[in-house]
Amino acid sequence: MAKLLLLDDEEDALRWMSAALGGERHEVRGYRTGREALVALETYTPDLIVADILMPEMDGLDFARIMRRYKQPPLIFVSIAKKEAEAVLVGAVGYVRKPATASEVRAAVERALDQSTRRCSILVVDDEDDVRALYRSFLEPRFDVLTAKDGKEALDVLRTRPLDLAIVDVHMPVMNGAELIRAMRNDPSLERLPVVVQTSDRTALRAPIWGTLHVSEVLDKANFLHWFDSHVGEMPAAR
Repeated sequence: MAKLLLLDDEEDALRWMSAALGGERHEVRGYRTGREALVALETYTPDLIVADILMPEMDGLDFARIMRRYKQPPLIFVSIAKKEAEAVLVGAVGYVRKPATASEVRAAVERALDQSTRRCSILVVDDEDDVRALYRSFLEPRFDVLTAKDGKEALDVLRTRPLDLAIVDVHMPVMNGAELIRAMRNDPSLERLPVVVQTSDRTALRAPIWGTLHVSEVLDKANFLHWFDSHVGEMPAAR
């Protein structure tokens, strides 16, 4: 039996998740605001946090950023928001999209508890050596980072081990970014993997194909690291 902290501003959501996860399964404590949860964490040490994202005053992403400053328990999100990429970047080890069933939430909780010490893994796909090296140096203090120089090489990596996020350039030889993401969406094992596209091509930034391919973010390459830093918050020192 694990200790769980639930965070959701909707009372009905707390009630059904408590019923789904509590009882003989786990010890459950529920809170409706991030501030209440932070106060509770001063004296209560859960094995896992299950949080919503869309909440007033302090949303789930901001809550996770605050938690990262300390030795925090692992966290998963259960939310209607399409924020999978941001969830990975703030350290979430699982994500369930609402509306969700009790069995889906229970399965995500058990996976997270089984992998509580796992660091999230990110694949950086870019044909420029210096860009891959820069992103690796920026990301590795927090994440396990793999790289690929084109879409074909990226697919080989993606099919050999589970990953949490792909950061994909658009213009690459052999297989470009759009071709790579289309191949991912046609693969049942990769169709839900969050993808952030980054490019220097202003026309590509506005291309409608990214919505069709369910890309989480499309960013100007020149601003990517600033965007990353603003979403992740204070980066910890390398281990």
